[in-house]
Amino acid sequence: MIQPKRDSRTLSISIDEMPKPRDWGTMELMVGNQILLSRDMALVGGSTEELLGWIEGNLEKIRSSGYERVEYANVDVALQEKINQVLQS
Repeated sequence: MIQPKRDSRTLSISIDEMPKPRDWGTMELMVGNQILLSRDMALVGGSTEELLGWIEGNLEKIRSSGYERVEYANVDVALQEKINQVLQS
């Protein structure tokens, strides 16, 4: 599959669910067409805190990408807000 060129100033955060419904998936953080971080994870219960800790542990790498804005795909609104809080900390 050919991926469209993505904006190099946008941090794209997405969850690709496998299988549906949301019990397992891959979270990717990309800037432009470069994958900064990718992680397979359970999408149930206490996985939110683990996910936020993983993002927080990689803040230096995320910030050094030079992103200016964040866009989400297939990420729950409540989780988006929590991720935004971590990114702004």
